[in-house]
Amino acid sequence: MTESDPLAPELERWIAEFRGPLVGWLASRGASWREAEDLAMDVFAEAWLGRERLRAMPADLPAIGGWLRGIALHLLLAVRRRRGRDALPLAEEPAAPAPTEDERRDVLRAAFARLPADMQEILRMHYLEATTAPQVAALLGITRKAVEGRLYQARRVLREHAERALRAEGAPR
Repeated sequence: MTESDPLAPELERWIAEFRGPLVGWLASRGASWREAEDLAMDVFAEAWLGRERLRAMPADLPAIGGWLRGIALHLLLAVRRRRGRDALPLAEEPAAPAPTEDERRDVLRAAFARLPADMQEILRMHYLEATTAPQVAALLGITRKAVEGRLYQARRVLREHAERALRAEGAPR
C-alpha cells in the first residue's frame, strides 16, 4: 500500500468495518477462531490485490461486504480442499478464555449448540465479534431489519433452550 494510492483509505475502512464480522462469519462456518482471524486478513489481501475486479464503488459498504464474503468463502473452501476433507470440524475453543466455570455457562453452551447453524452464525457475528447489524446485513446480503429479526429469534430460542435445561436441573435462573 502506497500513500499515492487513492484507495488505500478505502482498504483501511473495509478492514475497520468488516474484520470482526468476517472472523465471526468464518468461525460460524467451522474455522477455529485463530484460523478465522488469519483467513479474514487473507480476504483483505486478496480483495486489495484483486480490487480491479470489484464491480461496485469502493465506498459502497453493502456491496463490499458481499464481495468480501465471497472471497472468504473461496479461501475457506481452498483450506478445506488442501486438508483433503469436506468440512472443518466446528470450533471447540471458546471465543475468549473462560474466567471461572459456572453451571449456567455450561447450560448456555449446550443451549447454543442446539441452535440451528443460521442462528449460531448471526449470534456469533453480532455478539462474539461485536458486529453491528448493518455490518452483518452487508456480509450476509440481507437487510438490517432482517438481521434484527434473526437476532431476536435466535435470542428467544437460545433463552428457551437454556431455561428448559435449567428447569430440568432444578437450578436457579
